[in-house]
Amino acid sequence: MTRETPAKRPSKNRDKLLAAARRLFAERGYAETGTEDIVRAAGVTRGALYHQFADKRDLFRALLEEMLPEIGQRLFEETMAQITHDREDLQVGCRVLLGIYTDAEVRRLFLIEGPAVLGLAGWQALQAPLSTLFLDHALQHLVDEGFIAAGEMRSINGLLSGALQQAALGIAAADDPEAARVEYTAGLDRIIDGLMHQA
Repeated sequence: MTRETPAKRPSKNRDKLLAAARRLFAERGYAETGTEDIVRAAGVTRGALYHQFADKRDLFRALLEEMLPEIGQRLFEETMAQITHDREDLQVGCRVLLGIYTDAEVRRLFLIEGPAVLGLAGWQALQAPLSTLFLDHALQHLVDEGFIAAGEMRSINGLLSGALQQAALGIAAADDPEAARVEYTAGLDRIIDGLMHQA
């Protein structure tokens, strides 16, 4: 029988569970972390966990949902700190995002465990709003300056989103994530350079 997800209203117990799960999943991995480990680390009861989350998978999904705005804020702040003109948003933002993906916690939770636990389609759907928002914003600058046509935005967004997802999965699977980041960054730079020289 499938347990229905309870209402997720803010609570101290919810925050404690998310914080404990985040640390344990990052250290041990999803499969090696039991709900007993989580409630013990959070200092709450199993009842408190199931009052907030349907099961361990539901808790993990909520954790990734909590991480997404953090990643988005970091992407925005680091990109804005590096650009001197709006047209640089796309290239610099892609570089920053791949750099974020090499962060040990982000790589383990978001890139390795995320697709494994949620399934590839579930993981793609979870992160799609952030990717779409970033790419729409950056591509709009290229439209405004005549590098691409407004009618091309949707298809280019989809293609770049797929490229970023592949880069993310490549970084996740790499023995040397930093070397993978450099390689995928170079490839994305070539693609974006092409967009910037079509006017």
